[in-house]
Amino acid sequence: MNQKFRIVIGLLIIAVVLAGCGNEATENNQQLSLEAHIVSVANMELPVKKIIGFGEATHGNKQFTQLKQELFQRLVEEQAYRVFAIEGDFGGGQKVNEYIHGGAGTAQEAAKEIGFAIYKTEEMAELLAWMRAYNERLGAEDKIHFYGFDMQRYDNNKEGLFSYLREVDEALASRYESELKDLNDESVYDQSKAVIQAGLASVSELIDVIKARKDIYVARSSEKEYELSLAFAEAIKQNATLQGTNANYLNTRDQYMAEKVEWIQAYEQKHYGRENLFITGHNGHIEKTSATAGMKACMGEHLSNTFGDEYYAIGSEFYESIFLAVDASTEERKEFQVLNKSGDRLVNRFAATTMEVGSLDFAKASEEEGFMAYLNQAQPVSAIGATFSKQYEKVEKMYTLKLVPAKAFNSMIFVRTATPSTMLE
Repeated sequence: MNQKFRIVIGLLIIAVVLAGCGNEATENNQQLSLEAHIVSVANMELPVKKIIGFGEATHGNKQFTQLKQELFQRLVEEQAYRVFAIEGDFGGGQKVNEYIHGGAGTAQEAAKEIGFAIYKTEEMAELLAWMRAYNERLGAEDKIHFYGFDMQRYDNNKEGLFSYLREVDEALASRYESELKDLNDESVYDQSKAVIQAGLASVSELIDVIKARKDIYVARSSEKEYELSLAFAEAIKQNATLQGTNANYLNTRDQYMAEKVEWIQAYEQKHYGRENLFITGHNGHIEKTSATAGMKACMGEHLSNTFGDEYYAIGSEFYESIFLAVDASTEERKEFQVLNKSGDRLVNRFAATTMEVGSLDFAKASEEEGFMAYLNQAQPVSAIGATFSKQYEKVEKMYTLKLVPAKAFNSMIFVRTATPSTMLE
């Protein structure tokens, strides 16, 4: 009996050793595969697609804004892309568009118009300054256009809408400016539902009037201006719907953002002959599998369903990051720190290389079956939003999405060390 027991134990030990060797060999092969396919961002292949989306792993690192510029600049110079859209206020985006077309003000002032504090950075101002300088060299038909596809602000949308209505129907503009005065940025998150619903009813009624008088308004302006005015009005209505009804905020907002991206693509194609645009936002909006808890369909999944292979999603990840976010407990903007060193994650394999920033194209990696099987396994990917908490730093589930990299994205960019955005004064 003792002899049999010793034999069984011996066989078990051998099995464990062999399994360990097998795992080590597999991990080594996967590391070699990653190193064979990872390239610098300057050398990554950017296909010509109707929509290329870039997701950022945090809203508070300068590197992800700099990557926005690097990717878009390549698309502009190499593939004649001319449309940039961001997870920012639609009306504010039009203010930025005016600036990059030679409008008054500074790049810093334009960055502050996008609507959210996460964009009030030197890095964003540098991106806008580059767009303006680039546009100065081009004819009107070839200039870059800037859009926001979010709808969580009122003021700039109201300004754009009523600026148009005063030109085509002054009486209507005067009436509804008064009726919508309570829908404003100052109290956007601090209003009773009754006040918001009254504004929602008014803007819904106004949209119906604008649609009914389309022929009159187009004759007094242009179809392009008319359609833009309706987009301003829809943004106001959508925000009031989010703030003042029982609509699921998470899912409804992503649906609205997808619809606005679709509108931008159609508007640009109709009026400027442009099919392609670059969009950027949080990883959780850009990815295609709706991995966020409670999310039925994220913006990226909507766009993937609409555009199919013409939607190309690029995700991002960091190994270590010191980033800016609003402290959930104090509501103050401060620095937080995260180190992604646990588990069998892609970013840890990247960290074992000598690269500071690298890109992995999943289609090219599919040439190696074993590595592709790994890329088709769910793993945590960083997705840090505008708010954070000190308690989250050590709890991976609090700042990551569990997703399948090769299904959520077409490629990913990895940053070894991400540093805080530089806030404007």
